[in-house]
Amino acid sequence: MLTLFDAKPGCFRIIHIEGNRLARRLEDFGILPGKVITKIELKSDKDTAPAIRVATKEREGVLGGGMSLKIWVDYQGSVTTLASLPPKATGVVKDLSGGKFMVDAVNLLGIREGEEIRVLHRLPPMDYVVRVDGRQIRVGEGAAAKVWGTIEGRPVQLTALGAGRSLVVEQIAGGMTSLEHFEKLGIRPDSKIVVEGVEPRQSLGIGRTHVVRIQSPDGMELWLGEREATYITGVMVT
Repeated sequence: MLTLFDAKPGCFRIIHIEGNRLARRLEDFGILPGKVITKIELKSDKDTAPAIRVATKEREGVLGGGMSLKIWVDYQGSVTTLASLPPKATGVVKDLSGGKFMVDAVNLLGIREGEEIRVLHRLPPMDYVVRVDGRQIRVGEGAAAKVWGTIEGRPVQLTALGAGRSLVVEQIAGGMTSLEHFEKLGIRPDSKIVVEGVEPRQSLGIGRTHVVRIQSPDGMELWLGEREATYITGVMVT
């Protein structure tokens, strides 16, 4: 057997799904042991879950691809990942499958269980070119979305700033891995960040989560993160 993440594109028969919560979510799509699903070929082995711009009743903001894969929403009668929703679609948050740091991070955008969330659009893979303490560095859009400050009395993400604008960091919405990464870059609370520009992605980095795209037996498309895809084991079929 092999995991769905390691499997090649094509028809895949599920043998086992680890984790009761994931199994219950996938069952809504008819995805359960014994069923055959289709793993969709991606354009590149560097394809990742895109960052998305969303809106809640509290504010608009950006979510990195990794977080959007951990937010499960009720959309048109089925529960799916937020990353799977098409642009302009609205769903109701049913479950936040990440840990405490992830829950706290999305709470800054007003994303909570029972609340409506609207996907405005998916963002192209971009890097924020910023200057911190005289050094120029590049930060992926997913990571930049974790950096928060206050401008004119309101919370603002680094992703909301254009070239020439600056932000004093007040909070980094992430766990220890994120904090350690930003520390290496010299970005920490009280750091001043000046945005010099936003450019097409040059390299993979933190905030870039590999995605697996599948089609259910009923033909519905679903995006899963690497972790969830490794929990699904089975065999390729012809």
